[in-house]
Amino acid sequence: MTPCAPALPDIVRYMIVAFLGTGAMGAPMARNLAAAGHEVRAWNRTRAHAEGLGAVVCAMPAEAIAGAEIVVTMLADGPSTAETVDGALQPGAVWAQMGTVGIEWTERFADLAGAAGAEFLDAPVIGSTPAAEAGELVVFASGADEAIDRAEPVFSVVAQETHRLGAVGAATRLKLVFNYWVLGLTALTAEVLALADGLDVGGERFLKLIEGGFADSVYAQMKGKKMLTRDWSPLFKLALGRKDLTLVLEAAAGAGIDLAVARSALEEMDRAVARGYGDGDTAAVIEAIRPGSA
Repeated sequence: MTPCAPALPDIVRYMIVAFLGTGAMGAPMARNLAAAGHEVRAWNRTRAHAEGLGAVVCAMPAEAIAGAEIVVTMLADGPSTAETVDGALQPGAVWAQMGTVGIEWTERFADLAGAAGAEFLDAPVIGSTPAAEAGELVVFASGADEAIDRAEPVFSVVAQETHRLGAVGAATRLKLVFNYWVLGLTALTAEVLALADGLDVGGERFLKLIEGGFADSVYAQMKGKKMLTRDWSPLFKLALGRKDLTLVLEAAAGAGIDLAVARSALEEMDRAVARGYGDGDTAAVIEAIRPGSA
C-alpha cells in the first residue's frame, strides 16, 4: 500500500504518525501533533472529521499506517478498532492504542500486534475534550519501556504527563477503575441534585453548601452545574460513558466482584440514552431521574 502523499512538504517532521480516529478527542490530539511538527496521516470513518487538522487525510487506514513509525488508535470501542487495523499493521511500528476498549480487547490487540511484528502499547488517556485541545491529557502507558520511549514524542505533545504502569493491560485496568470513579460520581451527583430539587431544598443550594468543604468535589461541581443548567454539550458523551461502564462491569465480573452501584448507574444511563440523551454529556444521566423527564 502506497502511503499518502504529504500535504505539507515544508514542515519539519519529527516522526511519521498514523492517527486513526479523529472524533471529539482524536481531532485535537491529531491537530496538536501536526502543529508540533510531526507528519500526521489521519484517517476517520467520516472523512470531514479528519480535515482541517494540518494532517494528511488518508482514504483508508492502511494508507495512513504504511511507513508510519507510530500508529495511534483513538476509536470508540474494540470492534471498530479491530476493523480499522486488521491486516494493516507493519513490522517495527509502535501501535499506541489510546482509546478505552476494555481488558479482553486489549489482550487481543497485543496478540495482533505481536503477530504483525509491531510493538503494542496499552495507552488510554484521561481527560475531556478541553484537555485534549490544550494538550493536557494524562496517558496511562503499559508495555515495553523501549516502545514507550519511542512513543514519548507523541505522548509529550498530547499529554501533560505519562504514567508508566508496567506490562500491557495494567493501563487499561487502571483506566477502568478511574472511569468507574467519575461515572459513578456523575450518577450519584445526578441523584443527589434530583433529590434536593424533589425535596424543595434546591440542587444549586446543595452545590453551594459543599463548595470548598470536606465533602466537595471539583468533578461533581462541574457536572452538577451542567445538570442544573441542562447544558448537555458533550465533554464526555453519555453513550461512551455507558460503554465504558459496561467494560467496568465486565472487568469486575472477571475479578469476582459485584459492583451494585455500577449496575444501578448503568440502568440510569440506559434510561437516559433511551430518552435521546446519548450524544449529550454524561451529566444528562439526570434525565433518567428527574420526574417527568422525556
